[in-house]
Amino acid sequence: MVDLGADSLDAVELIMAIEEAFDIEIPDEEAESMTTPAECVAAIKTKLG
Repeated sequence: MVDLGADSLDAVELIMAIEEAFDIEIPDEEAESMTTPAECVAAIKTKLG
């Protein structure tokens, strides 16, 4: 999450929080490619259908 100034640990914690909050699973490869909040939102929308 480069736009947020997050380091790798912050990014992992954020992905885990998103997965728990929305009851979804984001594969590691997909999570690693997300660098902006907009990409996170897009991934959530995709997973929720």
